[in-house]
Amino acid sequence: MHGRGHRQERWLHARISADLEDALKREARRRRTPVSLLVRNVLEGALDLVEEIVEDGLEIADTSRRLAQRVSRAARGESDDPLAEIYGWQEIVLNRAARCGRCDVDLPSGGSAHRGLSERPGRPAFLCSKCLRRLRRQDDNP
Repeated sequence: MHGRGHRQERWLHARISADLEDALKREARRRRTPVSLLVRNVLEGALDLVEEIVEDGLEIADTSRRLAQRVSRAARGESDDPLAEIYGWQEIVLNRAARCGRCDVDLPSGGSAHRGLSERPGRPAFLCSKCLRRLRRQDDNP
């Protein structure tokens, strides 16, 4: 009987030291829970933590890369604003998620965004609707 949403549980055997067994049993008694449930919860928590650490690491690496690009442009005497080379904005529907080049907000797949048009090669730049409205207000009030 394997209905949807029913988690099929499996047995997993592992060799552990006597000290670890004692520690697990003590903690299970303290929490008033079976040792097997404690072990499952600890493993699931550890895997979730690793996933979060990897995601955070990727975000830190992306932020560091953008900062290094800004420093490199500044060292070459170029504008610190990565959007300074953009001469126009074209509204598009995103096929994959992106980030706003001005406020760094997430732009979801399937959502509306504005892609920057530039004569320079490189990664595409996007603006969210809120930042585009701000840009239009700046242009209306010179």
